[in-house]
Parts: sequence; C-alpha cells; structure tokens
Amino acid sequence: MTVTRGGAARCHAAGMPDESLDEGAVAQPAPLPAPSEPARGHRFRGALVATAVAGLVVGSGAVALAWNLSGRGGDHAFTLVGQVRITGNLGASGTCSGSHEFSDIDKGALLTVRDSAGRVVATGSLGSGAYNSYSACVFPIVVRGVPDGSVSYSVQVGWHSEKTIENGQARTGNLVMNLGGT
Repeated sequence: MTVTRGGAARCHAAGMPDESLDEGAVAQPAPLPAPSEPARGHRFRGALVATAVAGLVVGSGAVALAWNLSGRGGDHAFTLVGQVRITGNLGASGTCSGSHEFSDIDKGALLTVRDSAGRVVATGSLGSGAYNSYSACVFPIVVRGVPDGSVSYSVQVGWHSEKTIENGQARTGNLVMNLGGT
C-alpha cells in the first residue's frame, strides 16, 4: 500500500486493481457469491432413499419374526412351553411344591428334552409352582433352544416318566404333563 500526498492510499497487492481510498473511508470487502440452494429434487431423493431404507429394515424384521414364529426352517431352534400339574388338595391356594413321590418337583427341577432318536437336545428347569382353580399344583415349563427337525420330542421332569409329543404340538405351548392322576 502506498500513501499519496492527498491522503489517499493505493493498494498494489497482487491481483488487486489499483484503487484509491479516501482518508477515513472504510474498505468494503467484495460481496461473496450467494450460496447455491440444493435443488428440490435432491431433498426429495434423500427422503425417498431414507423411506426405502426404513421400509427394508421393517420388512426384514417382519419376515424374520414370521419365519421364527412359523417354526419352519430346518435347524432353527424354538422354545418349548407348557406345564407340569400335580394333583392337589381341595381348596388349596397359593404357592406349592411336590411332596411324597413328587418331592423332586419344585422350582428349579431339571427338565430334559430328547429328540426322536433319544439324544438329549435341550435342558431347562421348572418355574415356581402355584395352585390353580382346580387345586392342582402347576409349574410352568419354558425350555429355550430346542432344535427343530425332530419328528417328536420326549420331555422328562426329574426322575419321572417321559411324555412324548409331536413336533407340531411342541410348538403350540399346550404341553401338559400330569403327575398324580390329574
């Protein structure tokens, strides 16, 4: 920058035009170009892609859930659900456990699941017992990870005899093992 006699300044920077500034004047920067707005098509395309991805995720989840609930699929595992019932005393209510020949039947008792070839394929344990409205002592059965593919399954609680059920029945939640005549 060079200052001339009249108080004006000249700028000699590279690439800048030779301009004079009056004393006390403030130099204004050159205006910036206006930012370019994205075209509406880009916003629409982004929303469309986001919707498609969300639909794919939801659809995949629905297909996986249906596949799991249908019990189809070769070597997939399912959860065996049911109950063990022991004849109770009339009018009994509240929590319960087995006694006498059923003294091994209580919360935590071992459940063994065998396939149609007699191989142990899953184990679990009984839940807490409670009397139902018919005074039977009822224990929930929930055995996770039973492999699919066997024609039938045998379920044994403690040292008591096994109950054999068909593959389809094993998936329904209707397994009932009656002990003591109920």
